[in-house]
Amino acid sequence: MTREVSFISAGEDEKEAISFLLKFVEEKFLELATHESKINLRCNDAAQASELNEKLWEDLDEVFLAHKISNDTKIPSCPVEISYPGIKVKNDFSTLINLNPKLPPDYLDYDTVFQIVIKDNASLQNQARESFKQCKIDGLDPTYIN
Repeated sequence: MTREVSFISAGEDEKEAISFLLKFVEEKFLELATHESKINLRCNDAAQASELNEKLWEDLDEVFLAHKISNDTKIPSCPVEISYPGIKVKNDFSTLINLNPKLPPDYLDYDTVFQIVIKDNASLQNQARESFKQCKIDGLDPTYIN
C-alpha cells in the first residue's frame, strides 16, 4: 500500500524533465541501496524508455546503475527497471518514479511514488493535475515539491 506520493516539478519540457530524472534516480538509488529496494521508472512509451535506457548508461557520473527495460528477457532482473504502458511489469518494486503524467493503474501497490511534473502550461501539466486529484480520491495526501 502506498505510504508516500510526491509530485515533483522537473522543468518545462521533456528534455529538462529527463535531465532532472537522471540526477533524481541516481540520488534515490543511493538512498535506497542499503534497503534492497527496487525502482520502477515509468515512461510514456517505448521510444522514451529506450532514450532513458541509453542516458542511464552514458550520463550518470557518480554511480553505476544496473538497469534494464522491463520486457528485455535477455537481462536478469535489476534494481532499476524502465517500463511504459503496454508492457507487463513484475510487482516487486517498492518505488515508482513516474515520468508519464498519468498514474499507472497499479500505483497504489508501490510504497513510494514520485510523480514527475512537466510544467508545460498545457496537456502534460493538466494530466499531472488529474493524477494529483486521483491520489486525493484514492485517500492519499500527496505533496507537491516545486
